[in-house]
Amino acid sequence: MPQNTDDQQQRCEAAHLGDPSPCQGPRDAVTVLDRHGDSAAACVHHGIRLYASLIGPRVHPGSVPGAAITVHQRAQTTSAFAWLTEDGTQ
Repeated sequence: MPQNTDDQQQRCEAAHLGDPSPCQGPRDAVTVLDRHGDSAAACVHHGIRLYASLIGPRVHPGSVPGAAITVHQRAQTTSAFAWLTEDGTQ
């Protein structure tokens, strides 16, 4: 996946330019893959938002044990493009 952020030092690869929220935790907590196999390293927060916004995503473990399961589970109750809504990620 193309890098969506303008400053990679501040946020993970999965952070969308339109999403103003900061990363939560390590920026390599998980890797989120789209259905074509393109990948982005992600903090848990942006991993959840990216996973929820993709068709046929997968999530692989990164630097945080158990984070891939958390991303998968929490993405099930997160709206696609959550940063465009009032409630965002739960």
